[in-house]
Amino acid sequence: MSRSRPVNSYYDLLGVPPHATEMEIRSAYGRDVLRLQESASDKVAQFRAALDAAFATLVDPTKRSEYDAVLAATTQADVADAVGDADAAFRYARRGGFWFAGGALVTALTYAFSEGTYFLAWGPLLFGGFQLVRGLLRYLTVPNGARQATHLAVLGGLIAVGILSAGFVGFSEVQAAQEAADGKKWNEMIDATSLDVTKASELVLSVANRPGPWDASHSADMDNASVLYAGVADAVGSASVPAALDWYRAGMAKNFREAAAIAHEYALLTAASPASAFEALDKRWQARLDEATALADRFEALVGTSP
Repeated sequence: MSRSRPVNSYYDLLGVPPHATEMEIRSAYGRDVLRLQESASDKVAQFRAALDAAFATLVDPTKRSEYDAVLAATTQADVADAVGDADAAFRYARRGGFWFAGGALVTALTYAFSEGTYFLAWGPLLFGGFQLVRGLLRYLTVPNGARQATHLAVLGGLIAVGILSAGFVGFSEVQAAQEAADGKKWNEMIDATSLDVTKASELVLSVANRPGPWDASHSADMDNASVLYAGVADAVGSASVPAALDWYRAGMAKNFREAAAIAHEYALLTAASPASAFEALDKRWQARLDEATALADRFEALVGTSP
């Protein structure tokens, strides 16, 4: 019998367990012979010869005892061969797993500690990945009884380390690309609204520096400034921005909304309004300017450039 192939025993051929009684063996043999009588071919004849040999061996106590001994020895040899094949396949896959996981770790670590630049270990990744997959497929072909839970745990751990490391780099790259795109959109929004901000600021300054009592022209200019500030606030509030700077976007949107609200309240004043109303709005305006300055200082401290 060849050890390289699964061995079909006489018991399997007759469809009886190894502990079957002589009566069970005779019954199984008779059943199969009756079925074979319904057709005739070379294959049927060969199968009948095999049935006869199995029957003759298993109903004879001496022959059956000798056959059982040979079968047990062959089974033990097959198990030993399977264990050896499993160990060899595991060692092969493990070497590939170390290369694969190591290459992925080198890539992830250089990426994590070099601010977005990294050394991509193509060689270990490709070579190790190929060897790992090849060894794992070979390992999975061995009989279940020859596999060990520790082997599967080690291989699974190496695969997890490699995939998580590569996933970290891939996710970080996608995130960095998204942040770059958001930053580009943010800068485009700044460019698009800068003229409105300038116009609104000039209107406010012109009113503040205009001599004479408050009149309708003051109110009209402040109302126009309010509309411009409100539009900028909406643009800032809905703009995309890198996640790390979302606090700045929210703060600036709030600041421009406050500017729009204060300018609108200025527009509602008249020459008959009490001085206290003007003073209260002046204080709110100064507080808004201080808040905008604080936001700009915080931005510069974190990013290193002026907003």
